[in-house]
Amino acid sequence: MAKLKNNKIRHPKKRSNKGALIKGMSQPLPIELLGEPSFRSGLYEIMRDYAGIYALYKRNRLYYVGLATNLYWRLLGHTKNKHKGKWNRFAIFRIGRVRYLKDIETLLLRVAEPPGNVVSGHLHRDADLTRVLRKIQQDQTRRLSRIRKALRR
Repeated sequence: MAKLKNNKIRHPKKRSNKGALIKGMSQPLPIELLGEPSFRSGLYEIMRDYAGIYALYKRNRLYYVGLATNLYWRLLGHTKNKHKGKWNRFAIFRIGRVRYLKDIETLLLRVAEPPGNVVSGHLHRDADLTRVLRKIQQDQTRRLSRIRKALRR
């Protein structure tokens, strides 16, 4: 901290965490752009060396969420595989920290539940709080039951 004129203390600015994880993203774009050579070339350039998450849409509804270490080729692959014809728009999200890709994908799949995804992402057993919350609920139900029985006496 440095003192300024009039004896006011100047606090150093805190660095923002914005952009620490997401290194770029697009709005949903039409699939037809993937057929344009100049667009494909530009997409290849901006996606080179980036991993990330991509979203496929059918009209305005989310159809599929996926992760890829090479977003460019993964998107092109989805124009030819079992998802062909089931989506007409896509969005890309470049992720700077590859080690978080799977967790981000799992989060998105659990929240959005897109119909094109068969698997909803896996969590470590200790990360699933449902079991713990059920136990808390059962313990609370037992306590309330005991209180009701005691009050009936």
